[in-house]
Amino acid sequence: MAITLTDELRKRPAVHQLCYGIYIQEPVRLSENLLAVPLQALGFSAHAHYTAQYAIEIVGVQVDSNVRENLAAQGNDALPVVSIVSFLHVDARPEELEALSAPQFIQARRILGWTSGDEVTPFALLTCTVNQSDLKLLLPQSRHRKRLGPGNTGGSYYSQLLQIYQAAQRDEHFEFALSLLHDALREENPQFKIARLFNCLECLSYKLKKKHGGKSRKAVKDLLGFQDDEMSEEYTNGVRYRYDVIEIAGRLRDKLFHGAIFRAEDLNSESRNIFTLLETSPQKFLDSMQSFCELEIAQWANGSSRGLSVDPT
Repeated sequence: MAITLTDELRKRPAVHQLCYGIYIQEPVRLSENLLAVPLQALGFSAHAHYTAQYAIEIVGVQVDSNVRENLAAQGNDALPVVSIVSFLHVDARPEELEALSAPQFIQARRILGWTSGDEVTPFALLTCTVNQSDLKLLLPQSRHRKRLGPGNTGGSYYSQLLQIYQAAQRDEHFEFALSLLHDALREENPQFKIARLFNCLECLSYKLKKKHGGKSRKAVKDLLGFQDDEMSEEYTNGVRYRYDVIEIAGRLRDKLFHGAIFRAEDLNSESRNIFTLLETSPQKFLDSMQSFCELEIAQWANGSSRGLSVDPT
């Protein structure tokens, strides 16, 4: 008797990741243990209802039932859904199965994004062990950043946003740097994210590269006002790490973009254990790189960036 798609989707152990944003016409088998299945679109009914309520309660617009139905109908096919299913050969706790499946899901989403031409966004996980199941939503993450301290509230804050907007209007390099930061913030792979954040800084340091013989890492350090031997230091899990954050980020970028070999022995003795930090606790490294990008974008917009002071010709 032939195994149907429904039969296969009920195999255990398995992890099902539901994603919206991409359309595929038929099930796609990416490997023996990885399957992508198109499902009914989420639609935009909640968004339609929210829009109608906004119009009524906030703007004071009259919205009758016909308008509501038309809004809902406009979104019937919006947010197409695909289930990516990872079938496991071993049974374990749900969180362990999810960890085993996570790298496959990231790769599958990238491939499906390529074939669909759209961004893929996961929104739920169904994890089935042999004897139980676990269902959870993958809620959008937010820093819920609070604006505290001098320069971050009131007129100073609004003036800064206006400066950034105006800079993006007149300077394509600056606008591209904003785009690079935006893309980096959505990246899931920590090393890929570090490389993207370095690219943002590299874009803002383009006028400094000639001064440094075309060397990107030196140009970025100059942009940030760093000395060549400036080191960061932190303690994680009882281990002391000292490293040159821009040197590491630049080398990662070179490795991923140009295939340059990045080995521990290429670093000084103090920095060699950075490979362990990048694997186990990359967040502080990422936070530093993101802060550098945000600071340079603000400085560029208000005219104080070192990257503005050199004639590229």
